[in-house]
Amino acid sequence: MATPHQPDGPGGGDHSQSAPVDYVDYQHEAPRVLRLRLSPWDVVSTVVLLILLVILATATTWPKRLFGFLAVVCDDETCGPVPFGLDFYIHPVVWGGIGAAVAAAVIGPFVSLLKGWYMSFWPVLALTLIMVSSVAGSMLTMFSQRYWL
Repeated sequence: MATPHQPDGPGGGDHSQSAPVDYVDYQHEAPRVLRLRLSPWDVVSTVVLLILLVILATATTWPKRLFGFLAVVCDDETCGPVPFGLDFYIHPVVWGGIGAAVAAAVIGPFVSLLKGWYMSFWPVLALTLIMVSSVAGSMLTMFSQRYWL
């Protein structure tokens, strides 16, 4: 029986008797081709959802409704201390969620193209990330607000 660091094989872990390594010659292979698997309904739905997401974010009062609580966040030193310093996490949670949503909406479809996945779930994921960051930020604000007074 060999020790835990030596393989149980012929030669008992002695590497001086190892077989020669075969190297593959890639110069004579055909070049690899990247094949994209696209379905027309997936591309159309992704583009429509992304356009709707941009319209929601720019032409409506939706951001003010979701992130209106940021107007009452106490940022200066006159605020009372909040347990565990949770008030310091409000802005990072909100802006991190927005950044993750933008990354999912912009980069996600390209990842799906390369992997062969459906693309239409990325805008839905982006909207979900926006909603989760809004809810988490507003809950942190509601918790911290009673200590700021």
